Amino acid sequence: MKELLIIRSVSLQQLDKNLPVIKELFPDHRINLLAHEHGVKLVEKYRDIDRVYVYPFKGSFSAKQPVNELKSKEFDAIIVPVGNLTGAGFHNVLEFSLTLNGKKRWMCNLVSELRELSPLQIQTRRWKNSLYAGLSTLLTSVISLFLLPVLPWLLKRLEKK
Repeated sequence: MKELLIIRSVSLQQLDKNLPVIKELFPDHRINLLAHEHGVKLVEKYRDIDRVYVYPFKGSFSAKQPVNELKSKEFDAIIVPVGNLTGAGFHNVLEFSLTLNGKKRWMCNLVSELRELSPLQIQTRRWKNSLYAGLSTLLTSVISLFLLPVLPWLLKRLEKK
């Protein structure tokens, strides 16, 4: 039987919604779950999950903190549920998935749409987000240079009205 790992990065309510779709799309897979220690008891309610692995670190999933217990495991599919439509804000979890031995990686969004992502696509998302963050900081700085000297004058004009 093939092995599938879900990295629990979303609420249990969303997992309730995603799990039936995942089971339908991966019928010949044994489902495993990686969760933080505080969530292990909560996920024991799922009969469809064969094994729960514990993420042994506090805080968010991080590629700098791989799980030793999973180093020797190989998964046919790794699924990262995300709490929105695009995966924005879940880059750390997607990057963490690259520390695991997986043949394919999938992102499962808020409405249970699955999208396969290659390691290159995951890295590209990170670079693109860093580029956008840098450009927005630069643009804000440039606009501020022009706006700050004029702002007191504009405020005085508004006060007079």
